[in-house]
Amino acid sequence: MRAALISGLALMLAMPGPTFASDLEDGRKLARKCSACHGKNGMARDAEAPNLAGQQVLYLEKAIKDFRDGHREDRRMTLVVKNLSDDDIKALAKWYSSFKVTVEPPD
Repeated sequence: MRAALISGLALMLAMPGPTFASDLEDGRKLARKCSACHGKNGMARDAEAPNLAGQQVLYLEKAIKDFRDGHREDRRMTLVVKNLSDDDIKALAKWYSSFKVTVEPPD
């Protein structure tokens, strides 16, 4: 019983919070300027850019804030995110994390 309770709690904590339609719409609009490097649906077309689709919300928020605040540097990212608000960043993170990505292990 205890193991089931702990497993259930861990699963709940790992899940992102509620995502509202307005967050997704705002994120979709903001993502337009990301698509040149990260692809229209978060699957990168540029070999130097990571895929964003399906990434965890908290990871995306931290990474974008780190670029915006100068803790991480990349000439393109710094320019693109420098004027984003915290709410903009949350919307972008929710947009990209809402994509479902599947993985197939090798044979």
